[in-house]
Amino acid sequence: MTAHLDLVDRYFAAWNETDAERRRELIAGTWTEDASYVDPLLAGKGHDGIDAMIGAVHERFPGHEFRLSSSVDGFANYVRFSWHLVAPNGDAIVKGSDFGVVDAQGKFRSVTGFLDAVPEAA
Repeated sequence: MTAHLDLVDRYFAAWNETDAERRRELIAGTWTEDASYVDPLLAGKGHDGIDAMIGAVHERFPGHEFRLSSSVDGFANYVRFSWHLVAPNGDAIVKGSDFGVVDAQGKFRSVTGFLDAVPEAA
C-alpha cells in the first residue's frame, strides 16, 4: 500500500506542477510511456499526451491545485482515490474520483477519472 501512496503523491505533484520541464520529469516518473488517462472531459495518451492535457488544465484553471480528498485504497495493481480541484480562494470547484492500473515498476498504466461534481459551465 505504501507504493500506492507514493504513486498517488507523484500523480498529484505532476498535476500541480506549472514548470513544463519539471512536469515532464514527474510524468516520466509516474506514468508508463504508453499510459493513458481518460475522464468525461479530457484524454491523454503517452507522456506527450498526458503533459499536453495537464498543461491545458493549467491554462483553463490558473492558480488552481489538485488535492487528495480521500484515503488511497488499493490492492494488487489497482488503486482508487478522490480529489478536489481547489481555486485560489480555497473553494473546491471540481470533485472527482480516479481509478488506476499500476504496472510492476509502480507506474500508472492507465487512469480513468470520474467527475463527481463540476461547475455548470464546465
